Order: sequence, then C-alpha cells, then structure tokens
Amino acid sequence: MTSIHSPHRHCVISQQTRGNALNNFAELTERLADTLVVSHCEEVLLAGTTQTTFNGLKRQLGNNYSAIFLDLSAGLNLSALAIVAGTLKGGGLLVLYLGPHWCSNEDQELARFLPWPLESTQVSSTYKTLFWQALSQPNSPFTEQWPQTLSPYQLTEKNLTSDQHQFISQVLERPPSTHVLIAARGRGKSYALAELLYQAKTRGQQCFCTASSLHNLATLVQHFQELSETQAPFIAPDELLRLHTPIDLLVVDEAASIPLPMLEQMAQKAKRVIFSSTDFGYEGSGRGFGLRFRQHLRHLKTPCHEYTLSTPLRWGESDPLETWLDQLLFKEYQRNVELEDTPSTLSGAQWLQYPNLLDQAFALLVSAHYQTTPENKRWLVDDPSVITFFHYRDKKLLGVALMTAEGRLPKDLSEQVAQGKRRPRGHLVPQSLLAHEGIQDAGQYTYWRISRIAIAPEAQRQGLGSQLIESIYQAAHSQAIDFLCTSFAATTEVVSFWQQNNFRAVRLGSAKDQASGAYSLMMLRPLSKIAHSRHHFWCQQFSQLWLSSLPLGLQQLSPALISTIAASCLMGENPHIPSLTDKTVSDLIFFANYSRPYDSVRSQLLHFTLNLLEQKKLHPNNPQHLLLLGCALNIFTEKDAHDLDFSGKKDLFKALKATVNALLPA
Repeated sequence: MTSIHSPHRHCVISQQTRGNALNNFAELTERLADTLVVSHCEEVLLAGTTQTTFNGLKRQLGNNYSAIFLDLSAGLNLSALAIVAGTLKGGGLLVLYLGPHWCSNEDQELARFLPWPLESTQVSSTYKTLFWQALSQPNSPFTEQWPQTLSPYQLTEKNLTSDQHQFISQVLERPPSTHVLIAARGRGKSYALAELLYQAKTRGQQCFCTASSLHNLATLVQHFQELSETQAPFIAPDELLRLHTPIDLLVVDEAASIPLPMLEQMAQKAKRVIFSSTDFGYEGSGRGFGLRFRQHLRHLKTPCHEYTLSTPLRWGESDPLETWLDQLLFKEYQRNVELEDTPSTLSGAQWLQYPNLLDQAFALLVSAHYQTTPENKRWLVDDPSVITFFHYRDKKLLGVALMTAEGRLPKDLSEQVAQGKRRPRGHLVPQSLLAHEGIQDAGQYTYWRISRIAIAPEAQRQGLGSQLIESIYQAAHSQAIDFLCTSFAATTEVVSFWQQNNFRAVRLGSAKDQASGAYSLMMLRPLSKIAHSRHHFWCQQFSQLWLSSLPLGLQQLSPALISTIAASCLMGENPHIPSLTDKTVSDLIFFANYSRPYDSVRSQLLHFTLNLLEQKKLHPNNPQHLLLLGCALNIFTEKDAHDLDFSGKKDLFKALKATVNALLPA
C-alpha cells in the first residue's frame, strides 16, 4: 500500500460564531466528499456532509475523513476528540470549534462527572483549564489560522508494507493457531486484514470477519470489495456464536469493543482466529484487550502469536496531532521519571500545580485497568468527591489510588432509591445496598470508595497496594468516615487481596459485567463504632443469602472464586444450612465406596458441599476441593473430564469419590 501526499494534519481552534466557523469549513472543504460534523445539535448544520451527535460517534469507528468539524462549544468531550482524531487523514482538517468565551462559559459536559446533588452550574472545571493550557503549548498542533488549501492523504492499494506482508504470510503459513494484531490508529490494520481475507479466500478457505458493528469495518469492507469485487464475508458476533459451520479463518476487528466473554467464545470458532485492536485509544483507552484477554489466550492449548504494525499510513510520520494527543491522553507510564514535588494526595484545583504528575498518574491507571477511558482523566480532576492518593520511591511514582466520597443521602431520597424510583449520579455503594440488598439505613452513612488502585509493574507484589489502602484508612479515620469500600470485577486474586486488607463482602452482582465477563463484588471495611456493628450484620446477611443463591444462578463463578469468597464469610451463630442427616451421609458413602450412580446423589452432594462451605472446609488452593465444588454446583460435568486433565469420565468420578470420602464425617 502506498500513499499520494502524506503531509501532517491541519488543526484549527475556532472561537468565532458557529455560523461563521461553519461557513469557513464549508468553503475550504467544498470539493471534498468525505467530511464530518460532530455536534449536540440535531438539526442539519451543513448540507452535503455527514453529521452525527456525540452519542452516535462510535458508529464512525473504522471510517476515514478528509475534514472534521468537532463542536465542543457546549462542553469538553475527550472521548469525541480521541475518536475523530483517529479517523482524520493526513493533510486533512480538524476544526475544534469552541465558540466565544469558551473558558468562562458553563461546561454542560461537566454534569456527567459530578455526583448528586452537584450540577455543572455549581462547579468550575479545573480540567478545562488544563486542556486550554495544552492547546496553547508551543508544541500544540492547533492554531487559529485556517489553511489556504487542503491536500488530504489518499491511499492506493499497490504494495503492502513489510510489517503487513509479514503478518499476512505468517498467519497463512502457520498451523492452526490464534493471532493477535495490535497497533495504534492509522497503521493499516484494516487494509492488512482485508488482504488476509482475500488471500485466504483465493485459497478456497471458508472465511468470516466480525466486529461489534458493521460500521466499524468500513475500511476493511471497502478494501476487500476493491480486491475481490465481492461483498466482504461479514457476520454479526451473536450470529457467529450460533454458527456451526466449520471456519478456516476468522477475523475479529476492533476486538476491544466486544465483551470479553464473547471474545473467549470466538477464540474457539475457527482453525485460525485473528483478533485485531488498538491497545488503547479511541476504543476506550483502557487495555482490557491487551491485558486480560491476551492473558486468557496464552492459557489456551492453541498456540498464540502476536504482531504489531508501526508505520503510520493514514497520516505522515511524527504527525503533530498524534504526538500531542498521545501526550494528553495516551502517554505511556515512564518508570524512571523523577518528580520535583511529591504530594501525598491531590484533588480538584490542586492539580493545576502538578500537570506532569497528572500525566504520570493517569498513564499508570491506563496501564493497569481495562476500562479506563479518556474521560476518566477529566473525572479524577473535576469530580470534587475524588481524592487521589500516591506512593513514591526516590521521587518516582510507583502507586496511585482513586477514592470517591459517597453517602449521607437524605431519608426521602434513600427511600426512593430503595423503591427503584430514583438513581442519582454517583454514590454507587449506598445506592446498591439500598436498591439491591434492601439495607434501609445504608444511605445515612459516609463511605470512602476506593475505585482504582494501580501499582507500577516493577513494584508489584511488594505490599505497596496495601500501603496505599492503609494511607486511605488513616485519612478516612481522621475525618470520622464510617466505611471504606470497594466494588470490582471479582477474580480469586483480587478478592484475596481485599480480604488481606480486612474487607468483607456485602454484595455480589447477579449478572456478569458485559465488558469484563466477571461478577461485581462489593466489599466493606468499617471504621466508626456504629459501622462495625452494622458491617457485622450486613456481612452475616450476605453470607447466608449468598450460599442459598449459589445453586440458583451463580454457577458461572469458578470454584476457586466461590471458595475464596466463602473463606471470609460470617455465618453467624445459627447456621441456616441444615446439618447433614444420616440418610444423606449414607447415600454419599454408597456413592463414594460402592456403585450408587452419580445422578442419584446430586442433591445430597450439593447439601454436603454447602455444609462444607459454611464450615470453611473447602480451600481455593486445593484442586480436589475445587473439583467437588464444581461438580456439586454443576459447573463441571463428565463432559469436562479431559479439560480438567482427567483421562475420562471414570477417572473424574474416581477423584470425586476420593474427595467425598476424605471429607465425610467420621
């Protein structure tokens, strides 16, 4: 693939009236067919151009434009800026329309970051000031001067780059395997994938491509049609998962925008599966695809190969807009950066004095969390309820934790939340306890919720996360806060971490999180005297209801996670799970030692296992205990024998019987 013209992109700040700015944009782009206007306005602002609202902007992923008018006059939207910058061709035009008096005007986008009862009219945006300073820096690509002419970058499909060619040849030549293609925006991923599909098709292979939306595959689809003069073999994700036709090659593009559970199923759908995505950026900036899913792929029996594309094709090398945006939102964490000042905490307007620390702290959060978005950088600065805690070593930032203050909801509002009539912004923990757990007094207490913790990779497993939590605990105690709390996608390792820091579970979500594929767990640590009393009661209530709910709808929890949660449950003085009867014990003895069929003791096995959980006799590090737990809750069946490393059904049942025998009362 080669290019005709590859200049840098033109970036204009406009503070004119909207009408004058649109007229300038129209005159400069009148000969261009691929232009875009993004605005909150529903009416047509400019005839002959594609127009979308901010809510519909994700449908533009995968498209290319020669000129874009981004209307930020109503407020700053960082995700919109990240998305449109990735769709703009080299030599093209980006107009950042701010309108008159932008810095002093109310920011209507700010309301999205404020907890109840705050409104955007009551709070001034600190991050808006930081953003304006970034626009005004000497290295900023933005200017108030409009270009005289435009020569947008045009792509032609003559030759592949060496990176693209190597990727395609290795995928086609290697035996059945899984492949991951990671690259920044504009590196030609979609062109390479179209070429791969075309070459596989010419070899007679059954091929498909999929994405969260066909709109996201615009470049791939167009290039495939140019190559083959046929329609691209697109299939929707849900239809793909229902398909039973053998597939030779499956391309999953924009994979970071597809829920992790679906990606895990897709990995089994073809002989060769290619997952393509940006590591972070316009798709959400968090590294969910890069962190969690790639780790999952490495544990599969099928070999997994990784590739990257480094040469920018949609715009020129060292493009000023890309450099500036990377610095603003996508800067890599720098492990050796020494900071002049090392405050222990920051919030609100204090960030104005520490812009470099903000960049470093946000980069550390992006590197550790799979759902971090560009908007989160603004949120941690502009939400008055957020305090950021830091941990340093030799003036180098090694740890960061975000804390949000919640609670003290009025009685009438708490009642409306409990009844499902209101759901005000923020206050996640008290609202969830009110609405889902029926804890009627949950709204009256104060909570500090630790929403994110990130530790530099080289400093992990050294206790720094626990040190940050202890710092937050001491600060909360000094301010007479009732509870420290956290809510997260539950995994065995993360649950164990919070248990080690004296947090106990009070709520487990009833459905998997769509993005992470995990259940959400809420844990609390009491501080005040009244909090200790209420915490004990809430934990006891959770423990009893949670055990009862295990057979009803939580079978998708892993046995290790179930036993980890059970290990710290408070069961109370009057266990609610009935004791084992002589008949139940007798049935299990005949199963374990004689020929009683497995299906005839399923109920007894469940009763037995729940008793063991209640007595904390099943341990997450004991494979035999996890096998028993998995079979009792129907997580494992005889069909899973080979996946569990047994030679077959008989071998599985032999191990299960031995475990039952070992745990039965003497």
